Amino acid sequence: MFKPLTLRTIVIAFAAIAFFLPNLCAAQDRAGTLQGVIKDSKDVPVAGAFVKMKNAERRLTFMVISQAQGRYSINTLPAGKYVVQAIGGDYQSDLSAPVEVVSGKAATVDLALTNMRAPQLPGAWPGRLRGEQVGEGGEGGGARAALPDGEGKPIIEAKCVTCHDAQRISRVQANRDRWETIVRNMQVYAQGSTAAKPLSNEETKVVMDYVMANFSGTSGSGRPAPDPNSRLPRTLVRGEAAKYIAVEFELPNNKAEPHEVTVDLEGNAWVTQRVGGKVGRLDPKSFTYAEFTPPAGPSQTNRLNAITRAGNGKLWFIDGGPNRRWLSIDPRTKEFDVYELPKLKSGNASGNTMRVHPDGSVWLNSIAANQVIRLDPATKEFTVFEVPAGIKRGRTASPYGMAISGDNKVWFIENAVNQMGRIDPVTGKIDEFPIFVKNPVARKGGMDSEGNVWVGLHGAGQLMKIDYKTTKMTVYSPPTEDSGVYSVQGDPKSHLVWFSQQHVDQMARFDPKTETFTEFPLASAESDPRRIEVDPSNPNRIWWSGNLSGRMGYVELLK
Repeated sequence: MFKPLTLRTIVIAFAAIAFFLPNLCAAQDRAGTLQGVIKDSKDVPVAGAFVKMKNAERRLTFMVISQAQGRYSINTLPAGKYVVQAIGGDYQSDLSAPVEVVSGKAATVDLALTNMRAPQLPGAWPGRLRGEQVGEGGEGGGARAALPDGEGKPIIEAKCVTCHDAQRISRVQANRDRWETIVRNMQVYAQGSTAAKPLSNEETKVVMDYVMANFSGTSGSGRPAPDPNSRLPRTLVRGEAAKYIAVEFELPNNKAEPHEVTVDLEGNAWVTQRVGGKVGRLDPKSFTYAEFTPPAGPSQTNRLNAITRAGNGKLWFIDGGPNRRWLSIDPRTKEFDVYELPKLKSGNASGNTMRVHPDGSVWLNSIAANQVIRLDPATKEFTVFEVPAGIKRGRTASPYGMAISGDNKVWFIENAVNQMGRIDPVTGKIDEFPIFVKNPVARKGGMDSEGNVWVGLHGAGQLMKIDYKTTKMTVYSPPTEDSGVYSVQGDPKSHLVWFSQQHVDQMARFDPKTETFTEFPLASAESDPRRIEVDPSNPNRIWWSGNLSGRMGYVELLK
């Protein structure tokens, strides 16, 4: 005979279920459906319109495309209140009243495209006018800029342009609050560098007066924030480009500058904060965000960057400020390991591109120091490779993006001299290869499934392939001109190549076999998509991070 269940037995049983099914609650919280029909001002259904759903409390925005008969539907929303808007062609709808999305039920919002849209925002670097971003100085290899005369000019020339070109300063139009943040961040960077020279208190005052007299604007970016819909294309979306969802999350600290993103083996996205000094993780199952603080260093200020995933699942990143250290975190245990960087001949090993070699060694491009640095985690030994082009020119060649090719050689971008470098890890030999494109401003690189290296030519707005066997370079032009191709990564499970288009807030896919492009707009203008990574748990999902927007997110192809 069965014994009756006691309350204690029932509680224990449910606890066991919760333990072995940790995503059960998250799945229930994310089972809400939002659907509806999009029509034009004449009550005609519109297919190919963008439909945005924003949950302000969760800091989340979702975007899908209306399909046949103008219908849209998304059935994986977290519970909460959403405001919905449709954008198609030259028109958009009003914002809907807040609608409650709950688990297991469908909410319906129908919208009409009755309002004229704001003017289209031309493609450009966030906060700048078109063309202002070409040649990013120490990160871009552009021409040297002349600074206006003034008391602050010699201080900047002596202490600031040792790390980056004067163009990096002269292009900024910012208010006092933004300039103070910029100067404060550079002071932190200089504390850990042998190349940079910190400003004294008096020099800081003089520099602030100088930049406010010459490079001040009416807002943090020099102009009001753009209409969030102003980068969405004016043409209705058709074909494969209509079969995706875009997700955007704004960090609680939207000034944290999450320049780099990586994805752990379970599909969670991680970002490093250049400002704020924490590592953030976004879980796409529950859409919960958590932050983790590295162990304390000599300085209370962390300047984190350059995060990447190793083959064993560990995540590597740097603290490039005064603490001068490399760190790793185990995504499962949240345990950190710290590797103190020895004093270098110059620079502080600060950079925003890190890669893990198949042999387990960790590599970093040190932009200001003209170095590529390798760490053997087993021995904690660092090896420094000086970039020949930088030695020859007497200042850094700005090693920037990096990729490891199919023959296990380390390729890196010499951003300031429009070249590619290649290191043989076994012999230490460095070969250099000029990029034949005019003003390429090469940024980030990645490897495709065949072992070839791909590079984003940000200034030229093009995508470049390097055949690792022959070193032949081939350039491809996306359909959107001057799109600011930034970061590139091959899908490890197919021949497809993904890249970010920073100037126009899009993700894009290239098929080398057919030489066809497909572009996928993001939900908001000036999202600033830079680093990208294909999700190892779901190759149809591609993550991005937005440095200046304080956002992260992904696009996911729908079957």
